[in-house]
Amino acid sequence: MSREFRFQASLLLNVVLAVTVVVLVLRKSEPSSAPSASEAGPGTMTNETPVLANRPKLPPYPRQASASDQRRWLVDQLREAGVPNSVLGRFVLADLDEGWQKRFEETAEKSRGDADTMARLQQEQLRDEEAQMRAALGEEGFKQWDQAKLLREANVGKIQLTDSETSAIYDLKKKLQQRTWDLAEARQNGKMDDADLNQASAKAYSDFNQQMKALLGDDRYSKSQGLDDGGANLQRDLAKVNASDSQFQDLLKAQQQWNNRRAAIDQQFQNDPTSPDYEDQLMALDAERDQEYQNVLGTNVFDTLQKQQDPSYNKMKKYEDLWGLDDESVDYLYGALKYYDKSVQDYQAQARAFQAQGQSVDWDAVNNNLQQFAAQTQQALQNYLGQDSYNKMQQNGFFQFNPLPHRQPFQ
Repeated sequence: MSREFRFQASLLLNVVLAVTVVVLVLRKSEPSSAPSASEAGPGTMTNETPVLANRPKLPPYPRQASASDQRRWLVDQLREAGVPNSVLGRFVLADLDEGWQKRFEETAEKSRGDADTMARLQQEQLRDEEAQMRAALGEEGFKQWDQAKLLREANVGKIQLTDSETSAIYDLKKKLQQRTWDLAEARQNGKMDDADLNQASAKAYSDFNQQMKALLGDDRYSKSQGLDDGGANLQRDLAKVNASDSQFQDLLKAQQQWNNRRAAIDQQFQNDPTSPDYEDQLMALDAERDQEYQNVLGTNVFDTLQKQQDPSYNKMKKYEDLWGLDDESVDYLYGALKYYDKSVQDYQAQARAFQAQGQSVDWDAVNNNLQQFAAQTQQALQNYLGQDSYNKMQQNGFFQFNPLPHRQPFQ
């Protein structure tokens, strides 16, 4: 959990503790019977007696009950105190997360980080957390909390929804959620390989998006996904290279397909964002999109568009006089840096591919080669630019070579 999330959970826990203490103190100090009017002493507010006498007794704290029942008891007390359902959901989730964190640490130590074991535990966590959230919040409270969460994931906050649309989108998201869980378990059980999983996941997300479009219509769907903003940005960029309307429509379609596939990959690796496979799939997806852009625009126009969208290129153009550059040297530097980045990425991907095929990879040698390549590239740029220009750009943090060691992927 993040530090901010831990702080919020801790604060909420303090609220729970305070309410619990008050409840217990009131129960302990509750009089066995209310004093009669004749027993009331001087200054006693006898009109409060019926209120104290009739105050409903709270159920006892279930000390010997299961963790699930105790959690439900605390939720009920906080709900009676007026705590919003969304806050209750965060409290319960934080409590569950703490318990699962301990299980992950213990399992990782026992299994020595076995990938299949950890993946199975992650799937167990997803299903168990939903069951525990439902038990703690109750059916109505759980649906209210879960619906808000899944609608945020569906990214529909930019449009107004009717009650029927809200319910329909929630049902679609629950079906998609169940489908992704089932696919992950099928892979873990050896019923699907990675290629089958990727294909099935992409289809599940594609079907979901098509159903969303049918429900909302193309315009509202685009707005709900932020694609109208993306389309505006794309149209603005293409205007700089005089792209035609048909080219814009082709590229917008390619961008939307990229969005869908990227979402599927993110979902697949949501519990393992540092996986080398995740990085490789994103690189392959970007390469496919760039190739489609190049096919539509042509090589020269595509190269021009890439330059205009590249922050480093724009920075060089902005300060070319201060740094002693001209158009030719800016183009040379842009090409050299792109070549360096692409070479490093391809080299790392190749090493990971060899590892995945069962071949032995000398990772110390891989890291040494990366360091040597970085040093050679720096020296070449320094020779090309001259010491003064190179130093000015270096002082501005322009050259960001990264010869740091790359860890061996987990087996």
